[in-house]
Amino acid sequence: MSRQSSPLLSAQSVGLLLSPAAHAVTEGPIVWKVKGSVRDGHLIVRTALPQLEMGTLRMVVKTLAASEPCLQYLIGGAAVRRLCVNGAHPPYPGTHMHMINPLKTEEDAYESAEIPAVPLAPRVAPGTYRAILEAFAGECKIALGDDFVWVEPRRER
Repeated sequence: MSRQSSPLLSAQSVGLLLSPAAHAVTEGPIVWKVKGSVRDGHLIVRTALPQLEMGTLRMVVKTLAASEPCLQYLIGGAAVRRLCVNGAHPPYPGTHMHMINPLKTEEDAYESAEIPAVPLAPRVAPGTYRAILEAFAGECKIALGDDFVWVEPRRER
């Protein structure tokens, strides 16, 4: 998952992107691409902010780690916010979020009570990934557009 920065992302623009002032809304359905055991979903996001008008909500699901999806809110190729579901690394024992901080080299991180708990298991119940995406979009202040269509990630046959 990308942790790159972008020259377009200042402390002010990140604050605006993650606020209702961005008027961020998804456009169209989530589109999944499958490469081996990885399912990579992309959902277009439009904002009202000049030079930051278009972004992507990205969800990556690995077959061998189905209960550990990763999500990103990407603008200009940089992850403004990331979500690690069941992704333990110090100081977090499980699910947590990262937010880009243009003033530091490291991202800020925190735990969110808004993200649904996902039991560690080889399979995930239908609807779980959608619930995670909706909660993550809410954390990022992104509204799901009227034309949003959810499709469960599936393995290629």
